[in-house]
Amino acid sequence: MNACKKTLVNKRLACLSVILTGLLVGWFGILFAQNVIQETPNGHIDWSDGVITATGLGIPPTDTVNATHADEMAKRAARVVAYRNLLEIVQGIHVDSHTLVKNFMVENDEVNTKVQGIIKGARVVKEQKFPDASYQVTVEMGLNTELPTAVIPSTTKPDPLFSVPPPQKNVVFTGLVIDAQGLDLHEALSPKILMEDGRVAYGAEWVEQEVIQGQGLVGYVRGIPAAKSNKRVVATPLVVKALRVAGKNQTDLVISDADAQTLHVIPENLAFLEKAKVLVVLD
Repeated sequence: MNACKKTLVNKRLACLSVILTGLLVGWFGILFAQNVIQETPNGHIDWSDGVITATGLGIPPTDTVNATHADEMAKRAARVVAYRNLLEIVQGIHVDSHTLVKNFMVENDEVNTKVQGIIKGARVVKEQKFPDASYQVTVEMGLNTELPTAVIPSTTKPDPLFSVPPPQKNVVFTGLVIDAQGLDLHEALSPKILMEDGRVAYGAEWVEQEVIQGQGLVGYVRGIPAAKSNKRVVATPLVVKALRVAGKNQTDLVISDADAQTLHVIPENLAFLEKAKVLVVLD
């Protein structure tokens, strides 16, 4: 009888363990799914957390002295490949509606030198040895903290778009959420938010340079609930719907003139724009 009870208890505990594991996996899966991840052949770009990751595989040469020497040579080769793959990923990133990072690197030696230096300084976050003695190395760098220093130039703050005095008792917002769901928008380091007539309602020229270099110009997330609870814009963000995508690379968004006016006639709203408290919501 005791044995039966013990078996029953063990079965229940096992079932409970499976259920809890499933819930945890599902919960983490939901959190991960909210991030905007751009997959590449040898890595990925996490536009939500601001991290670029690349991997490289290294094989030991046949003329090594011993096993330790073979391991070091394989790891060194894997790192070289990982850095090369990271550079390829970075070169394909849209800076703005017209330019890729690669274009800037080709046209400007200073930008090229800075980007190359950032790549060489990327962090090794994982080294894995395989049964055939090869190694896979994973490296990462900051999308919003390191790359903008090289490719987003400082600009002069423009004049206000509107001179209309703000009405009394305005709602003061703490950030901006732009709903771009359903639009074929491409992520970029320096996108622009435009008015209907093409004037810039928000862009690098509105943001303090140190803020851009600290967190990037915008954040990208999936779903309105994830945006509203994001620490970048809480607790009372202004949520607007983008009218359409603009720009050669489809990285810019157009919002209504009324929404743009809401942003610019209230000083407190201009203050959160200067701090880049802006999120773009994708599907």
